[in-house]
Amino acid sequence: MHDKANSFRNQFQPWNDPAAKPFIEFRNVTKRYGDVVAVENLDLAIYEREFFALLGPSGCGKTTLMRMLAGFETVSDGDVLLAGESLAQVPPYRRPVNMMFQSYALFPHMSVAKNIGFGLKQEGMPQGELDDRVAEMLSLVKMQDFGHRKPDQLSGGQRQRVALARSLAKQPRVLLLDEPLGALDRKLREETQFELVDLQERLGITFMIVTHDQEEAMTVADRIAVMDKGKLVQTAPPVEIYERPNSRYVAGFLGDINQMEMRVTGVKAAAATLENAHGDTLQVECSTSVSKGQDVTFAIRPQKMIISRNKPKPNGNALAGEIWDIAYLGDVTYYKVKLASGDFAKVAVLNREIENNPLTWEDRVWVSFDKAAGLVLTS
Repeated sequence: MHDKANSFRNQFQPWNDPAAKPFIEFRNVTKRYGDVVAVENLDLAIYEREFFALLGPSGCGKTTLMRMLAGFETVSDGDVLLAGESLAQVPPYRRPVNMMFQSYALFPHMSVAKNIGFGLKQEGMPQGELDDRVAEMLSLVKMQDFGHRKPDQLSGGQRQRVALARSLAKQPRVLLLDEPLGALDRKLREETQFELVDLQERLGITFMIVTHDQEEAMTVADRIAVMDKGKLVQTAPPVEIYERPNSRYVAGFLGDINQMEMRVTGVKAAAATLENAHGDTLQVECSTSVSKGQDVTFAIRPQKMIISRNKPKPNGNALAGEIWDIAYLGDVTYYKVKLASGDFAKVAVLNREIENNPLTWEDRVWVSFDKAAGLVLTS
């Protein structure tokens, strides 16, 4: 099943199909709280069966956006549509949407089975059908033997599974996940991320997740919308967001990246010559439109740089520096290098590559990379 899910995800790109119709639409949506604008004139299209992530720091508007879809917040201006129909006059309990909260909000006095079936009972589902649905949900989240337990008899990961089962019991067309894994330890969170992906593919339900965890968003999502101050900054698949961020903000928000202030001293076809205040020059590929004399940022990931004691052959870019700090992380070591320009560059090296020639503090080194390794950012 996992292989089929991966195959589906590889081919699933409705946002690139002009004929595909969005399942969820935010049209010119603004949300105000008095004089504070939480979401500003935002447009967003999400497709059926998509696992979509809203990513950004606290206060950027991502949870507000999700709550407007759920109906827990009203829209100040604009409209939210589901399957082409406006949700403006549809109360939360009538929307085919369910929300799983970070706190899980389980009823402590009820068993796991009763927690899962609570919403179904409120809707008047016959007991036999309700019992079957609860059993189905318990099986779905691999909790078949825990139906009789109370929430305080469960681990954090098990409570998370119960909350997920309860959210899915009413068979919503959209499941909203508000920081759902924030209470789990790192290892369990990583395992659960892959389980969520498999579960979403199996059910064929549209998932929207709100998170500030970049690794979580990149693991689970088909597309990510990076938000800042109530606006969408970039919306794209994880690979594109990571490899081709459209701004300094997005580049800095997703993963480690070195950003160096440079000036364009030459432009030729899809390449540019950059120079910093110290006089170091770089020859880089550049798909962004730039002009001579323009101030830009050169951004490059630590794992795309090479560190060495000897100056590399003159067929790439090389900057001299001194090792300022070292962080050993098991399989990878990060070197923080103070360059001659005064800038700092972080370089990631697999430990198996340095076993026979370890580097240490204050070593004089060269940091090198090829022309296509980085990005030229203008905004």
